[in-house]
Order: sequence, then C-alpha cells, then structure tokens
Amino acid sequence: MHILKSINVRQLVIVLLLALLVFLTLVPILFMVVSSLKSNAQIIGNFWGLPSPARWSNYGEALRTIWRYLVNTVVYAVAGSVCVMALSSLTGYIFAKKTFPGKDFLFLMMLAIMMIPGVLTLIPSYVLYKNIGLTDTPWVIIVSCAAGGQIFGTFLCRTFMSGLPSELFEAARIDGATEARVFLRIVVPLSLPILATLFIMQSVGVYNDYIWPLLTIQDSHMQVISVGLTIFTKQFGVTDKGTQFAAYAISSLPLLLIFSFGMKYYIQGMTQGALKL
Repeated sequence: MHILKSINVRQLVIVLLLALLVFLTLVPILFMVVSSLKSNAQIIGNFWGLPSPARWSNYGEALRTIWRYLVNTVVYAVAGSVCVMALSSLTGYIFAKKTFPGKDFLFLMMLAIMMIPGVLTLIPSYVLYKNIGLTDTPWVIIVSCAAGGQIFGTFLCRTFMSGLPSELFEAARIDGATEARVFLRIVVPLSLPILATLFIMQSVGVYNDYIWPLLTIQDSHMQVISVGLTIFTKQFGVTDKGTQFAAYAISSLPLLLIFSFGMKYYIQGMTQGALKL
C-alpha cells in the first residue's frame, strides 16, 4: 500500500511539472492572441485583462500589410523544400543501395560539412550569389535552401533507405523494371514518411530564416515574412500594437497548418529510422 501511494505521488508530481511546462510554453502564445484583439489603450491600461470589446479589425489591417510577405515565404519554402526532397531522396538512395569507389569517404565529407556553422559561410555565400546575379530575386532563397538543406536531407534519406529491403528492388529489376522505375515506383512511395519529415523541417527553416533574406533581398515586394514583420513594425511603430500582435498571429498559421496535416508522417519518419545511426 505504501508503495502504491509512493507511485501515485510521483506520478502526480510528474503530471504537475509537465502541466507547468505546457503552461509556460503556451503563455506567450495566449498573450499574443489576446493582445491582438486589443487597442493600444487596452494594452497599456489593462495589460493582463481580456479585450473589451475585441477588435477583430486588427486582423484585417494586419493581413492587408503582410499578405505579400506571407505568400512569398510560402512559395519560397515549398519550392525550396521540394527541391531538397528530390535531390536528397536521389542521393540518399545512391548512398544507401549503390556501391562505388570512395562512397564512405564522400559521405563522411558531406557529414563534415554539417559541422561548419552557417555564419562562417554567410559572407562567401553572399558574394557567390551576388556574382551570379541571384541576389534580390526569389532564386536566392530557393537555391540556397536546396543547396544548404541537401546535406542533412541526404543523411536522413540514406539512413532511412538503408533499412529498406534490397530483395524488393532486386525482384523489380528481375521483372524488367528500369532503375528510374524502381526509384519512382518503389523507393519514393516507401520513403514518404522521411520525405514528409524533411519537407516539414526545411519549410520551418525557410520560414524562420531572417539573416539570409535580410542580406540578399532589398526589394520589399519579394521579402519574406520574418523580415516583413520588422518592416511592419517600423511602419506602425508604437501607434497600433494590437495590429502588430495580429500580424504575428497570422504569420504563425502556415506553420500550424503544415504540422497539422504532416504530423502523422513526421512522427513515422522519426520513429522508422530518421535519426537512427
């Protein structure tokens, strides 16, 4: 009986600690949503109170200002992530199921590149993209995403595809399937969980990136949401904090939608060998 009480107390403590952590995580989000429905007077005069009345017009004003940045970011994230998926799945399959001289050494060199902090290559990358004429264009985001995300994507796909049965591929080749058909009809469908995981991770990376778009894009019509929110702040300043908070809330919706529809595949990819060495 004493042991049961001890276990119940321990479980109660764990539940309370987890509930506290969840609450602390959600507090900034709740504060953002509540503040987005307030006027400046309500935010200053009743900081912790609920909006009375709620100003839903804040969302309309915010959307009119940031919609272009939002669309730009979604397009860049989807295009860049699709490129990473295509390249990483192909190179991952080659490293996992093909044999060629220097394969292990080349793969180790690719992993070594992952150890280099991105800030060290920021200026050389900017000079490179500027010299080939991609700065201040959407391609500077899409191409950099495809190039930078392929290393980690290859690692994930190679690790995942190593666990796929080689006998399945051999049987398809015996039946007359070409290498391209094996890859498109067998490898890709079986690898959908890891490809969805990779898509989500790359999309979030592009969506949250701030330094690279700020450095390479000067035209505000092509800017991303992370930089666009700072432009929004400069435009409205302290005159309308409620609209500013509404812009923050709107900008988080695409990521919530991605996780809502892709969480099933994301978990499958992680649990079926995405991070297994």
